[in-house]
Amino acid sequence: MDGVDIINLDGREVRLAKVEGSQDVFVTKPFVLQKARWVEDNEAVVCCLCNNKFNQIRRKHHCRQCGKVLCSKCCKDKVPMPQLQLDDPERVCEDCKPVTELVTMSRSPLLKFQLQSATGIAEAVKNPDRIGKVIELGGLQTVVFLTCVSESDEVRAQLASALHTMSRYPTVHLALAATGAVKAICSILSEETVEQTLVEAISALMIFCKSPELRTLAMSSGALKPVLGLCTMQKTIALLAVMTLNLMLEHHENHAAAIENDKKALPCLLKLTTSDDEQMQEVALKALNQLALGTDWHRHRIIQESFTSGNMLPKVLSSQPKNIQVISNAACLVANLATNSEDQISLHQCLDCFCRMLLTHAEHTEVLTHVSRGIANFAMFHSNTDKLVLHLQDIISVALRSAVTAVQFQGLRAIFYLLSTSPDQTITALMREGAADVLRGVSTIPGIMGAMQAAITKNAPQRVKPW
Repeated sequence: MDGVDIINLDGREVRLAKVEGSQDVFVTKPFVLQKARWVEDNEAVVCCLCNNKFNQIRRKHHCRQCGKVLCSKCCKDKVPMPQLQLDDPERVCEDCKPVTELVTMSRSPLLKFQLQSATGIAEAVKNPDRIGKVIELGGLQTVVFLTCVSESDEVRAQLASALHTMSRYPTVHLALAATGAVKAICSILSEETVEQTLVEAISALMIFCKSPELRTLAMSSGALKPVLGLCTMQKTIALLAVMTLNLMLEHHENHAAAIENDKKALPCLLKLTTSDDEQMQEVALKALNQLALGTDWHRHRIIQESFTSGNMLPKVLSSQPKNIQVISNAACLVANLATNSEDQISLHQCLDCFCRMLLTHAEHTEVLTHVSRGIANFAMFHSNTDKLVLHLQDIISVALRSAVTAVQFQGLRAIFYLLSTSPDQTITALMREGAADVLRGVSTIPGIMGAMQAAITKNAPQRVKPW
């Protein structure tokens, strides 16, 4: 991340300000910016701002901030620049002056000047014509540094606004990450502050987490604890927090950090699955699905946490929300969890729900696809055979005869598992009804007839020697 020098900002090339030493400025020690290249006098014929030609009357002056050559009219003011280790006032051009003054004011121990700096930068980055200058002259670093040193709610509100605005520019993400912006956001989220500040900060973090490169950084920067803390707040903030957590969990390397911690991520998410807010339920279940795609141990932890906290998942499956995506996400989650051999007893109530849902949700294709997949996964284990054989006719009539190919194939999977774990019971049930559907289904699966012929041929060869 430290190697980025120039970014494209809405079609304009913007050179990033660099600091001496580590680019991460989320520290209490003030940063020092690297000085710009000093343009030689003989390289400048006209003032770079007003384009008036230099002569004996119109003399050349250098801006100490950008290093460019200008006339006295365009470079008349002087500003101290401690960020460049220039404590005495030095010449600054009209183009650099507004942002330079804001960066300089951030070094003051007085709240008045810190607030003026934060407010000015927050307003400047909202202006497409000014944000480039903010980036070039150390505005990013100033926002991160002020977040670290200021305890004022007013200042932090402006800094959260600035971070949120800048997060909307994808090309700035890596530069912000390099300066320590993710840690700055986590710092804001960890403090008790006004609602709007939290909304701005969690919104910025959520946008960052849409970038695969920054999800792990968010976790390593300590985002999990404050994000989980926000999940129990009022609706807007809580929903943004759960959506952010879901994005963080899309990166599988973050799963262990979320599950193996003392911050109670699983209890928090499972509790939200029974929230009164259906959108919250939907997103919480989606986040749990991310974790269920991990290891067997991760799935085991989800199952045991659900079981010990009052069997949350069967409650969701048995509910009747207006938002069908809640049921779909819950069915997807349980189907994923059903592959764990050691947790089948803990999932018995979920299996009961799935057997009922074959009939109650037969018209919902997405739900039915997950339910049929879950039943096929449950069928892998002998402990579920007796129950599934009782529902074999439903599996045949709903899944095997479905117009949806994916549902048909999952129905066949379930039946073949039952044939291997309990052949007599399954064959007896199929002889009453369904044998023809099974054979018809088998014949439609690409490659299966050839595989069966090859397996049979090994035991019944086409050519042999005489005995």
